Amino acid sequence: MNVDEKELLEAVFTGSKGAFEQLLERYRPLIYSVFAAPGLSFPRDFHDDLFQSFVLALSARDYRKLRAFEGRNACSLATFLQVVATRFALDERRKFRRQPRGYGEAGRDDDEPTHEVQDPRENNPAAPSLDREQLDIFHNLLFSLDWKRISAVLWVFRDVQRERIAEVMATSRANIDALYKRAKDQMTALREEGTYSRLPRLPDPTVLTPDVCAALRALLPAPPTEVQEALLQPGAKRRALLGLVLVLYPRFNCTRRELAKLAKVPEDAVEGECLAVLRDAAARIRSGTAA
Repeated sequence: MNVDEKELLEAVFTGSKGAFEQLLERYRPLIYSVFAAPGLSFPRDFHDDLFQSFVLALSARDYRKLRAFEGRNACSLATFLQVVATRFALDERRKFRRQPRGYGEAGRDDDEPTHEVQDPRENNPAAPSLDREQLDIFHNLLFSLDWKRISAVLWVFRDVQRERIAEVMATSRANIDALYKRAKDQMTALREEGTYSRLPRLPDPTVLTPDVCAALRALLPAPPTEVQEALLQPGAKRRALLGLVLVLYPRFNCTRRELAKLAKVPEDAVEGECLAVLRDAAARIRSGTAA
């Protein structure tokens, strides 16, 4: 690891303003060249979505993946990122083949590069598809509930303290506990009754409009923790939930109808509401008032 690489990484890890964005700009051509490799055969207009997902993975868990770089054996940061991006792309290619999408549509179900070690399920080709199927069932059940119960579940799953969730939803901690329990009970009942959708959850192009995609890309340079803090505003309620679903969209693949229900707006107003939430979050991050 040379001095320049070390200083850049230290700036990223200490949260220096613009450091992560500088790293992305420096290595963006390299990462895109990996995604454009002939052996992967991704559609050209799929590359931006891949890069967005890769950046989220790279910054996840306080840059855990980047912190693994130690520069041993004269390995450069560029070589390290090329290897990580290649593994990520290969994993995405397997998913792309199992669940073919339209050009330019996202379809990822995690936000972290995988296959760092051999997956014990690799000898069972059906296992990943079954995992995706179960995840889709869970989200079909979850997004059929009232928005308050959805919010309680998703923010708890993001390891947010329940007192903080209560502050965001302008209610009590006891009510959050009750909402969480009722959500689990209702999902269990719906599954036992069989009254839920079994359809796969696919990206909705009426949600991922060019303007919404641009607003999501504008948040990429910010660490996920900052984005989350920008969404977790006191009394934000539905807007906080809508923002969470949007920044993690490849995980949930919500439809415009589901988002209209979450935001309590007409379907034709969903794009405007999404843009307002994402741009407000970006403004808070820029001004340093996200926390």
